[in-house]
Formats: sequence, C-alpha cells, structure tokens
Amino acid sequence: MSENTNTPVQSSAAAANKLSIWTKIGYSFGEIGSQCSWTLISSYLTVYYTDVVGLTPVIISAIMLIARIWDAINDPMFGAIAEKTKSKWGRFRPYILWGAPILALFNCLTFLNLDIPNGWKAIWCGFTYIGCGMAYTAVNISTQCVANVMTASNEERVSLNAFKGIGSGLIQMVISAVTMPMILKFGNGSASSAHGYFMAALVFSIVCIPCFWVCFASTKEIIGANESDKKSIGQTMKELGYSFKYTLSDKNALFLILAMFTFLTGLFGRIGIMAYYFIYIMKNPALIAGFATAMSAGMLVVNFYAPFLLNRISKKYVGALGCIAQALCCVFFYIIGENQLTSLVVLSGFLYGVTNVVSITCFTLSAEIIDDNWIRTGVRSDGVIVSCISFSTKMGNAIGGSIGILALSAVGYVANAENLSATVLSNMDKVINFAPAAFFIVAAIFFACVGMTKEKAKANEAKIAAMAKAE
Repeated sequence: MSENTNTPVQSSAAAANKLSIWTKIGYSFGEIGSQCSWTLISSYLTVYYTDVVGLTPVIISAIMLIARIWDAINDPMFGAIAEKTKSKWGRFRPYILWGAPILALFNCLTFLNLDIPNGWKAIWCGFTYIGCGMAYTAVNISTQCVANVMTASNEERVSLNAFKGIGSGLIQMVISAVTMPMILKFGNGSASSAHGYFMAALVFSIVCIPCFWVCFASTKEIIGANESDKKSIGQTMKELGYSFKYTLSDKNALFLILAMFTFLTGLFGRIGIMAYYFIYIMKNPALIAGFATAMSAGMLVVNFYAPFLLNRISKKYVGALGCIAQALCCVFFYIIGENQLTSLVVLSGFLYGVTNVVSITCFTLSAEIIDDNWIRTGVRSDGVIVSCISFSTKMGNAIGGSIGILALSAVGYVANAENLSATVLSNMDKVINFAPAAFFIVAAIFFACVGMTKEKAKANEAKIAAMAKAE
C-alpha cells in the first residue's frame, strides 16, 4: 500500500451506480464539443499551413515537434493537478466549465492568417497551436476523467462511452458533411482561402461552448478526493509524485499508452494528410465530404455493437482486432487510389469507420487499469493515466502529421502543383495508406501485451464494492 490514502467512494451505492439515460446523453455533449473544437485542426491544419499560410514542411514539423515537447510536460502535469483539485464542483468539472471559452478562442486564433512576414507567421502559428493544445488538454482530459468517477460499474462506463461515441459519430457526420463545403462557401469556391478556414473555425467554436456546458451540468463526480482532508502544498506535490511513480511503473498503463500512441500516430497521421489524397490523387476535393460522412456514419454504428463485445471479451483483444481491421482498410484505400475507383470512396469510408472500435476500447480499458492501479497501490491516478493517453493522442496527431507531410515532400509533393507525375502520385498513395497500416499492426501487438483481462476487471469491481460498503 502506498503512502497515500485511498480515494473514497462517496456512497456504497456508487460502486454499482446506475446512470440515467439523460445523464449519459448530457455527458456525450462533452465529446460533441471536443469534436467541434478539434476536428478542423486534426483534419485540415496541415493543408492550411502549406496551402494557405505558406509554411514549408520543415517549419510545420518544427512547430509540431516543439508543441509535443511542451505537451510531454504539460499534459501529465495537468492530469496530476486536476486529480488533486478540490472544488464544490469536484476535481475535473471546473476545467470543463471555465476551459471551454478559452479553447474556443484559441481554436479561432489557430486559423487566423495574419498579414505579417513569414518568420513572424511561423511564430504566430506555433503560439496559437500550442495555446489551443493546452486548452484542449484541460477540457478534454477533464471530460474523459469524469466518466471514470461518475460510477465504479464497468458496464455503466462502457455505456457512458458508447453514448459519448454516438454523440461523436453524429457530430462527425455533420462536421464531415459541412466542413469543406463551408470552407468553399466562405472562401468563394477556393479550397485555399484564409477567410474560408477562419469562418469554419469560428462556427465550430461557437457551437462547442454550450456543448461543454451541457456536459458540465449533466454530470456529478461520485468517486473523488476527500474534501475534508486538508493538505499542505508540500503534501499535495508529494502525492503528485506518487501518482506519476505508480502510473509509470504500471506495465498495463504503459502498454495501453504505447498502443494508443502507435495507433493514433497512424490514425491522425493519415487524417492529417488525407486531404492530399482527395485533392491530388483522386483529383476531386469534393469527395472528402462523402468519405468523411460515411466514415462518421460507420463510427456511429460502432457504439451499438461495441458494448456487446467489450462486456463479453477482454478489452485488450477487442483493441488488437480493431487495429488489424484498420490496417486492412488502408490497403483497400491504396487500391482505390491506384485505380481511381471513385465509386468505392463512400464504401471505404464506412468500412474505415465501422471497424474503428479502438477508441471506445481505450476509454473503457483505461478505467479498468485505473481501478486496478488504485487497488494495488492506494493511489487513484485518474488524471495522470488519462492525461498520458491524451498526450499520446496529440503526439500521434503531431508526429503522424509532421512525418506524413515530410514523407509526401520526400516523394515529390509540391504545394498547389497541378501536374504531379504518375510516379509521384503513386508514391503519395503509398505514404498516405501503407505507413498508417504499419503503425496499426504495431499497436495491435501492444494491445495484446496488456495484462488486464475481463475476469480480473470483474474481480476488481467486486473489491471496489466492498471498499464502498466499508466506507
């Protein structure tokens, strides 16, 4: 047992707390807000930087590398601070309430192209991108952590994340369908209009704030720090150190973090350069809307069958199989691009979405690992573990995107070029699809190495119920 005391469960009923459907719907609005605030960045920021701002691939990679170095410090530290926060709203909910407007502001600034010299443009882009990442960390990590402290029931957590996934799928369908048309509309038909990107960011930012506030109002933290336990700053910092110590020494947490890092490097790396696939290889940017909408529809379907799998099979196996399925989809995309099979674009998008069971697996598996770590060490590291996974998300986003654009440049891509050779286009198709597939296979191996099983998670749930009764 650690030097820290167990985090209490506020009532014995909390161990098997059944949440109302309205609570689950309200919680899902947090994910809707997250998608509105981050999808434009994850899907279009790289092409915005090259084709609108005029940054070189080397500068873009440098910005993203610097941002990720800062995230290596900022994300886990925020998670540690959040899990020790005490307020009348709980540990995590205050950051959802107050962080939402700040995130919306930086989301807009990220797509504000100032008329300044190129050197200052690079500094401005770095400042706004890092600021947006920090605000997203505060709000998104808090939203994820809330699900783990609303109930100790693993089935209810699966249900919560399924509702979150449904909300994500629905809003992604809308975002996918309207983003490029919105950019073209505000940009007077141009896919490289600064005004078009800024107005799209403004619309999504206005929508995301009330979504986060609905999530805040709909949730309640049941498993939390004992507010009557007053600690000095020194004691608090000492406990932050314990959280990191026990998290980083937990092999299950490390394997999950590695699995998500490699998976998301492939996923976001492909998303970050996917626009080039349609603009240059398929030669029809309008196809983006159909592909992305179909993908979002497929991801919506995931949330209806995933709970059946996750409640009956060890989650690590579901994650591994999901990674393999995503890799096979990438091979299919390559074939479509090589043969200009535009009629299969929508189908490929749906298949890519309907096989992406990895995200919901990660959220529910992380909750089981947090419980197991808590029972073994006495330290409930909600914030640290979730923030490390969040960091892997942004690392995957940045590294995948930066490596992707450098690889495209290496095989001959030139911004706004109209007549790229067939060889260059074929190599671009390989970079966009085969590289992510390789990351997905590695992620499947890491998932298989996680030691948490369905039987162990069930035993831990019973232990938490006993702890709650003792409280």
